[in-house]
Amino acid sequence: MSTFYFNRFSGESIYSQWIRYVQTQSYISDVEEIVSQNRKDLQATLDTASAEQKQSFKQICGTLDDGFREVSQHLQEINCNISDLRGEISDMAAMLDWKLSLMIEQQRLTNQLLGHIAQLLRIPDSQKQRVYHIEQGLKYLTNAIREGIDSPFYADALEGFREAEQIERKDYITLNRIGQIHLYSRQHMDIPIAEEYFLKSAREAFAEANAGGTPTASHFAPKGNQPLIYSHSPFIAATAEACLYAGRACYLQQKLPQAVEHAGYAYRLVPEFLEAGFEQAKYLAANDQDDEAAAILQKVISKDRYFAIKTLSDADLNSKKSVLNLLADFHAKAISQAKQKLSRCKDIIRSDSKARGLVEGAERHLSQNSFISGMKALDVLTAHHQLPYDNYREDTFDIRRQTVTPSLTLVDFIAKENESAKHLELLKEEVKSARRKSDMQLFGCSGAVIGFVVGFVVMFFTGCIALPICTVLGALAGMGFGSEPKEPTISD
Repeated sequence: MSTFYFNRFSGESIYSQWIRYVQTQSYISDVEEIVSQNRKDLQATLDTASAEQKQSFKQICGTLDDGFREVSQHLQEINCNISDLRGEISDMAAMLDWKLSLMIEQQRLTNQLLGHIAQLLRIPDSQKQRVYHIEQGLKYLTNAIREGIDSPFYADALEGFREAEQIERKDYITLNRIGQIHLYSRQHMDIPIAEEYFLKSAREAFAEANAGGTPTASHFAPKGNQPLIYSHSPFIAATAEACLYAGRACYLQQKLPQAVEHAGYAYRLVPEFLEAGFEQAKYLAANDQDDEAAAILQKVISKDRYFAIKTLSDADLNSKKSVLNLLADFHAKAISQAKQKLSRCKDIIRSDSKARGLVEGAERHLSQNSFISGMKALDVLTAHHQLPYDNYREDTFDIRRQTVTPSLTLVDFIAKENESAKHLELLKEEVKSARRKSDMQLFGCSGAVIGFVVGFVVMFFTGCIALPICTVLGALAGMGFGSEPKEPTISD
């Protein structure tokens, strides 16, 4: 997670620090390894952090275990896997550093080798030769990335791309790959040359975007299950990525204004490209433009909370008071909003509510008192859940029940659930009252008839005029019997 940081006070050259950074980690191809590596990096940062930085970490993550448990759960929820990643613009952007992003490069190279080249058979012979050289370059570059900074395959890859460049000097993919080799291969490392090639690649990708993509270039555009930006405009995305790498090359040369410019252009070009926004903030902070850095970070973290963790592990950012103040503000707002929404739920929730488990889950998140856990609580409290509750209606002297499953926030669901429970109690009373009246009339009439018959019999045998009295008494007895409350039947 920690991006490269130039330690100006170490006495070691930036070139040497960059070489050491690139070679320290082996190739990572598994999401769990990425989370584990991020955890190690952040632990190393914490070991030397100031009291203020540690406080900020606590506000954002709580404990290290809590923070990365949330990260792991997040990756599981979005079902992230390596084969679905095609570029920097992804749900895992906040988890990637300048080395781990090579994992995405390698996956994209693999995808470009899996069938796209064969679609180019109708192009001119000179272009077929170029495609052959690109294919060779991609094959060797894929292997070089896996092997690391000293891989001899970088030389083979560079040879293939150089041959392709001789045929077509304005192919943005070839230019970008040559830039990658000059950035990540120890043998061929030349940061100014890498910057030059990335800028050339950005220029040509942008030209392809304006032209709508030439027939040859369109076969090299990302395809398949892509993030929205790739599906919409792959060449604009390629322009933004080339600018991102140009910004990194400028940072490695300590050309900070240019680094800010390139990363900022990538971010403006593709607002979904949060990694570019994050790196723009990093370069601004490195250039002592702290307030400007915090303003950019505010937008980035608002869109992806996990960039807050990445900010903590970046030495250009975590040393700036305005940045730490921003993180503290994110923490305070998340906890305050979650508490308010949770309180509204708890004030009205019933003991038998179907939402009780979710509310208790949000409460557990909130109890960790960190920005990440607070946002997780807000996710639960603000999401639309499909939970069942019962609706009731009167059906003669019974009550009909219908189960409904609307999409509602928790507080709205609890309110609907309570409203339904109150409606049921009202219906019960209404049905009982209507049934009591009906029963009193029915049994009263029946009692009167029975009383009349009894009175008639008494009068017939005794001559006593008991008919009115027996009739009235029978009616009263029947009404009394009918007035006994009876619970209505609830049926589906």
